[in-house]
Amino acid sequence: MLILVVMLLFALLAIAGLLIDIGMARLTQAHMQSVSDAAAIEGGWQLAMGADKETTRDAVVRRAAEMSESWGPHRIELEDGYDLNDDGKRESSQTIKRDTLGDPVRPMLDPNVDNDIAGDIVLGEYMRGEVPDDLPGQPSGYDRSPAFEPNDEDPNSILVRLRRTGEAALAGGTSAERLTYLWSRGSLLDLSLKGDGIAVRSESIATLAPAVAIGRAFENPVGLPSANQLAFDFADWQDSGFADAFPVGSLKQLEDYDSEFEDCNPLSIGHRVTDISEVTLPDEPQFYSMFSSFEDDNGDDLDVVVGFVFARITEDEDEDEDEDEYRVEILRFVSTGKFANFTTDFDAALPTLHYDAQSTEIASQVIRFSLGKLSERNVVRAPVLVRSQQIQGGTP
Repeated sequence: MLILVVMLLFALLAIAGLLIDIGMARLTQAHMQSVSDAAAIEGGWQLAMGADKETTRDAVVRRAAEMSESWGPHRIELEDGYDLNDDGKRESSQTIKRDTLGDPVRPMLDPNVDNDIAGDIVLGEYMRGEVPDDLPGQPSGYDRSPAFEPNDEDPNSILVRLRRTGEAALAGGTSAERLTYLWSRGSLLDLSLKGDGIAVRSESIATLAPAVAIGRAFENPVGLPSANQLAFDFADWQDSGFADAFPVGSLKQLEDYDSEFEDCNPLSIGHRVTDISEVTLPDEPQFYSMFSSFEDDNGDDLDVVVGFVFARITEDEDEDEDEDEYRVEILRFVSTGKFANFTTDFDAALPTLHYDAQSTEIASQVIRFSLGKLSERNVVRAPVLVRSQQIQGGTP
């Protein structure tokens, strides 16, 4: 009986040691994922604010380094020991290397200027609704088509990877050493596994989505543009074939809501618009709203904001008619600062979408319109994390 208890005790200790090592790997993996998520979002903001690809890559590298100071994994290495199966690795090492114990593992991401699909930072195009041919978890490589295709000429997304896989000669990529098996080294775990260690990697994709809320006009020290109170009909843009410049017959203005509500909430999709008697146009480009018509439960048509563009609107008087027309010139938003006052977070739009009974009735229609008809257009966009994947195992 005593012999059986001792044997069971050894088995339990071996299982416990393996579980502790796997738990440490999961913790390291979670920390790496936090870093790659933050870096991908930073890259997405750079794209949203019109930065070039070099600036975008540099910003991602800096953000990953900053986040690694607080969220990055720490190093535990072993020394001494013997190579037990002639593979060049010391599987019997059980002495912790004190000189490097606890040192942070600071990733220095490769900018991947050639935009190789296996790189640390990949600019590309994310295809909503598509699934990679090699599903995440234990993929055979780094190809993510058709869900993500490399494209650094006109990217709408950015992919960021952190690796502790021990891989060498990665095109446009880097990798730190694998995690060391500690508590399970004294178990009957396969020698090659003990020598190889645990491979972990994080992978994040941020893509640009239509902004659903934007800051109102206010005095600000960083020069953030604000949303103008004027709006034009989305149908006019659609009829022009989504041209960069097109005429509109008339403009409308945002409906006045309760002053306390407007002071506490940004302008967002779902805000109703109304006719305007006199139009005053600013000289400089601003954020303008687009509206479309929706039918509520009573059959009444409501004109509400569905999205935002950065544009210049000027008067364009038609000589053949008495009425004035306006010309809208859609511009690419480029910011020289590091701040933005627009978001894709629907929580910011919920107060407006549920301002009253009428707003609530058409809320789902407005959301579907924004996600379905504006995703591929030159509208104001902000990054959203669409893939946050932890990958563990012996292969990439």
